[in-house]
Order: sequence, then C-alpha cells, then structure tokens
Amino acid sequence: YDLLVSLLPYMVPMPVILPAVAAALTLILSKYVQAQRAVTLTVLAFLIALNATMLYLVDSEGIQTLQIGGWDAPVGITLVADRLSVSMLSVSSIVLFAVMGYAISQGIRDGGKDEPVAVFMPSYLLLSMGVNLAFLSGDLFNLYVGFEVLLVASYVLLTLGASPARVRSGVGYVMVSMASSMVFLFGLAMVYASVGTLNMAQIGLRMEDIPDGTRSAIFAVLLVAFGIKAAIFPLDSWLPDSYPTAPSLVTAVFAGLLTKVGVYAIIRARSVIFIDGSLDTLLMWVALATMLVGIM
Repeated sequence: YDLLVSLLPYMVPMPVILPAVAAALTLILSKYVQAQRAVTLTVLAFLIALNATMLYLVDSEGIQTLQIGGWDAPVGITLVADRLSVSMLSVSSIVLFAVMGYAISQGIRDGGKDEPVAVFMPSYLLLSMGVNLAFLSGDLFNLYVGFEVLLVASYVLLTLGASPARVRSGVGYVMVSMASSMVFLFGLAMVYASVGTLNMAQIGLRMEDIPDGTRSAIFAVLLVAFGIKAAIFPLDSWLPDSYPTAPSLVTAVFAGLLTKVGVYAIIRARSVIFIDGSLDTLLMWVALATMLVGIM
C-alpha cells in the first residue's frame, strides 16, 4: 500500500499520457492490424486497472493535485484527481474497453467493406486522451483543450466511410461543435477578465467578490457552451442528426462518453466555481425538460 501511495503522483498524468503514446504507436502500426489491436486493448485494459487503483487511493488519501513541470497555478497546467474525476475516469475506461472489444469482434467494419480501419484506433485513443484530460483538468483552459482533443477525434470517427449521409451529419456536428467552442472561449475570456485566473479552485475563491449579475452572466455563458456539448434542451437539435448515421460502435462511445463530459463540466462548474447556487432553479428546469424532450 505504501508503495502505491508513493506512486500516486506518477499515476495522475498516466490516463492522458498513455492513450497519446498508444495513438502514435497505432498510427505507425497502421499496416499491422493485429499489432494495432494488441496495443489498443493492452493500453485500455491497463487504464481500467490504473483508474481503479487511483480511485481506491484517492478515496483513502484525499485529493491529489499535480502541477505539470513544477509550474504552479495560475501559470502552469494543473491536474486534479478527486473522487468525482477518478470515478468518471474509471467508468469511461470500462466503456472504452468494452466498445473496443465489440469493434474488434466485428472487424471494425460497420456498414461497408471499404471503411478505413487504419485510422480508427488512433482516433479512438485520441478520443480517450481528450476525455481523460477533461476529467482531470484543474483549470478551465485545459478543460477546453480536452474538449477540443476529443472533438477532433470524434470528427474522424463520425465520418468513417465518408458516405453522403455521414458527411452531411458530420458537417453539421462540426459546425455546432465549433460554435460551442467559440462560446466556451468567450466564457473563458469573461472569467479571466473578472478574476485574473483560470484555475478552478482560485476562480471559486475570487468569484465571491464579483457582483451577482456578472457572476450569473458568466455561468450562463459557460452553461450554454457545456449545454451544447451535453445536448441539453433546447441545445440538443444536433444530436438526432449525428448519431443515427454514425457506425454503431461510434454511436455507443458518443452516447456513453461525449455528452457525459459536458454534464461533468456543468457539475464541476457548479460545485467548484459557482457555489452560490444562483442558477440552480434554471438547471432543475433544464434537466427536467431534457429528460422529457430527449425521450420524445
């Protein structure tokens, strides 16, 4: 146990580093399908064990914070592993491994024989990297970076095979994602102009001194950005067009992970940054409308 605790600071960045290295390796091995599969499954299985170990240690030892390169906030990149983020990492790693197992059993050909399988696994691993980075980010800008990494990978996965229907839905998905990213950047600018930092913990402390109207406006902008990614009502019109045309295994990952990262971002912003609860009533009605309209 003491050995695992001493290794915990080195475990925190591994869910980001390992998929990135594996993506590069699988791209190099694009002509060797069996080697690609072995690398991908090994890394995803290792991530399940790693995240389960981190979940146990974080629950026992408390929140773990890593300043990349020794640069402290607000200048450096901060990774934070707490119960929520590591729980999300554990669930996502299981989903990613299960879907990859299904993909390999199906030959990663869903809907046609000419779909490019060589780029599927590198893109899939980059998607995993982006999801993990979003969960571990301790500041809003690197949350944005995590979103962009997973979105770029999702553009490739959504249009595998490049059929007319997939390209059409892919263009719509890309445009909506770009719009949400622009809103997110605008929200980041508002946060930095108001409190002078993008570190979530520091923002939460300094937000208490910001006027209520300004604080609510910033939360509303970020809620729109996260809401588009989470497909909450009434920002969900892109989702029915995008999912049905994608390969089934891609749809499984999108439904299981991509929109949930947006929900995670809303939870994180509400619990760490905007702790006054000024928009809780709005969140409740949006959640109820999303449940009803989403089902219909």
